[in-house]
Amino acid sequence: MVLEAQREQTRLRQSVQRAVATPISKPHSVVVAFALLTAIVCAAAIALTPTMSHAVFIPLIVAAAFLLSGRRLALAIAIVLTGYVTTAAITWSDAPTQWSVAVALALIVGIVAFANRQRFTMGVPLSVGSSMLKDLRQRLDTQALPPEMPDGMRVEHCVMPSRGDAFSGDFVVAARRDDHLLLALTDVSGHGPSAGMRALLLSGALAGLLGETRPEDFLPGANRYLIRQGWRDGFASAIHVSINVEDGQYCVGTAGHPSAAHYHAGTRRWEMITGAAGLLLGLFDQGPQDYARAGGVLEPGDVLLLYTDGVVEGPDGDLAAGTQQMLGLAQRAISAGPEGAAQRICEASARTGGQDDRSVVVIWRPVPESSESRHARGTASV
Repeated sequence: MVLEAQREQTRLRQSVQRAVATPISKPHSVVVAFALLTAIVCAAAIALTPTMSHAVFIPLIVAAAFLLSGRRLALAIAIVLTGYVTTAAITWSDAPTQWSVAVALALIVGIVAFANRQRFTMGVPLSVGSSMLKDLRQRLDTQALPPEMPDGMRVEHCVMPSRGDAFSGDFVVAARRDDHLLLALTDVSGHGPSAGMRALLLSGALAGLLGETRPEDFLPGANRYLIRQGWRDGFASAIHVSINVEDGQYCVGTAGHPSAAHYHAGTRRWEMITGAAGLLLGLFDQGPQDYARAGGVLEPGDVLLLYTDGVVEGPDGDLAAGTQQMLGLAQRAISAGPEGAAQRICEASARTGGQDDRSVVVIWRPVPESSESRHARGTASV
């Protein structure tokens, strides 16, 4: 279990290293290019005075901040400033525009120097950092994709960050072992970029645990891992489900997470799954006996719904009323067909208020198509 989590962390670090190394493989060449471009701009500004403004040096400083970092960034800024000072010494006048450009250039250099100091420990420029975050976000999305499923089982999910953020504190990891689908929906404390970064780190470890542990050991293993991290806001809620893709039997475990809901196609009613309970991850050392599990059977046409508290939390904070409202949204979404229901539930809950991340997972067993309906459809197509 621990070895698999360590391997997953190693793969995560290698992904970061590839993202850092790919965008700019020859930073020295970039510095040389800045020197040549500065020389060209300097010559043009001198030749075209007073037609050409000295403000043309400002984009060079901004571009250097995006493409370089550390000492190379300082060298590029020094080159640009040398070009500006040379140009100003030759063409200087007391015009107000000259002074305004000088002040603006000094402010921008100060801002760039401050930002570079803040990210000095990372040693990556803004362009590489953006590419790295994009790569990690794609990795998080990939881990949420369910494995290849048989015709008798379907899975869809939707993760909607709050406030339009790029990253969410919610994430989904899925795996397939023999004839069982293993899936975990986790909600990391907080929201925004800080929660998103913790979600990225935690998802790699949980993805490694998911396919290598027994269902009853997954939540205790995730809890121990989170405790070892020592994060200041180091707690999370999670719901874990193991479902047999052949006969629909499932078991669910929760850790401080809202209960799953089971839609029975025969009665067209929702049932909240009770009996699965456990404390939040990352608070206390607990074993399998502390995470009770509950089970059931998905019959053809049934739906299993997993969701985070952002879906049921309204502006007034009443979870009971929010859960009933969510079930009403789910009923309308399922009535249009399970496909796309996860997205519809997230979007509908977003219109009810609340500022938390929203995530929904929908698992369902399609109704087997009878031989008569298949024959009728084939006849109609002919």
